[in-house]
Amino acid sequence: MKKFVIISVVLLLIGGGAFGYSLWHYIDVTHPSIESAAAPAADAQTPDTETVKQATEATEAGTNTDSDLFAANYDKAAKAVENMSKEEMAGQLIVGICSDLDTGTADIAQYHLAGYLFESNAFLYKSADEIKEGLTTLGSSANIAPILAAQEEGGEKTTVSSNGVLTQSFDSPRNLLASGGLQEVEKTELEKATLLHDLGFNLNLAPVVDVPDSSDQIMYSRSLSDDVKVVSDFAKYCAKRVQAKGVSVALKHFPGYGTITDSANYEAQSTGTAVIDTRDADTIRNTGYEPFKAGVSDGAHFVMMSNVVVKSIDATHTAALSSTLHQELRELVGFSGLTITDVIDDADYSAYADGKNVAVAAILAGNDLVLSRNYSTTYSAILSAVNDGTISEEQLKQICTRILAYKYTAGLMK
Repeated sequence: MKKFVIISVVLLLIGGGAFGYSLWHYIDVTHPSIESAAAPAADAQTPDTETVKQATEATEAGTNTDSDLFAANYDKAAKAVENMSKEEMAGQLIVGICSDLDTGTADIAQYHLAGYLFESNAFLYKSADEIKEGLTTLGSSANIAPILAAQEEGGEKTTVSSNGVLTQSFDSPRNLLASGGLQEVEKTELEKATLLHDLGFNLNLAPVVDVPDSSDQIMYSRSLSDDVKVVSDFAKYCAKRVQAKGVSVALKHFPGYGTITDSANYEAQSTGTAVIDTRDADTIRNTGYEPFKAGVSDGAHFVMMSNVVVKSIDATHTAALSSTLHQELRELVGFSGLTITDVIDDADYSAYADGKNVAVAAILAGNDLVLSRNYSTTYSAILSAVNDGTISEEQLKQICTRILAYKYTAGLMK
């Protein structure tokens, strides 16, 4: 009996040991230690070229794949910025307004401009081939690949389609909506994008996503509808489908002109002051912001800031000169692309610039790009502000990095 007990105990110990070893082996193989899990596999590889290409193409097509729209190209842009002079960086903050291709070709290198918005006079009675050749010549004269922008809204605001030679002429979005619904509007937007891309443009300062509700208001004829949902769908379509054609879009005019009347606009122009938006802040945020949110969600590359004073949010600055409204655009709307002013020197906005040059105040408020008719004067003002420290060199580099990251993302730079 005693012998039997001893043998049983020995067998139990052997069996327990075998079970313990099996359990340990199972845990080690199927649930490796933290140290083992953290170590990369021997055959792990970095993302291949095709994966990177697809991610970039997704961003170009309007899909915001990261919290920052141009994140995939920031390292490349930062390296390029390190080789730029202060003069070159200062110029990259400016989009000039160009009405003459010859003058523009000479000036873009001299002032290191980020690019141009072209007025219709630059292309009057020119054929498609002449426009292509002119833009190619101008682009090749720039030290850094330029933004070549049109304002092809349709209707009263066109850059090339109504030049007297080209056969395409685009009606306003509002008229198209009335005659053929949103489908007709979207079809026309693709036609615009195709035309602009084929001619050599890479940015359309459109669409207008303001939501006026009466024909006596400033943006009524240039806008689409008073239905926020319809305008939001329009913004999304432009961001996703137009940009996929190789033409960036600029949602405008943040935070929306709203219900400001033409008469108020005329009065402001005659007195040299900005127009005032008197709507309450909640109304603006709940209606005016919505189309911008929609377009931003599908990756719109640009937002244009308005020259309106939004009294309930910032009573002492125009939107373009308001750090508060830039902050709301970034935080409440979620925009991570490039902000650009409306034209800063078609009126005197110095009363809203805190005693600074208007272009300098615009940069300090949060704009990446200043749209300027008198771009030589604007260049001098920005460069002076950099030299005296009003605009820090660190801020200058940050903005230039964002601009160049956009240019890489959109394919302007390789």
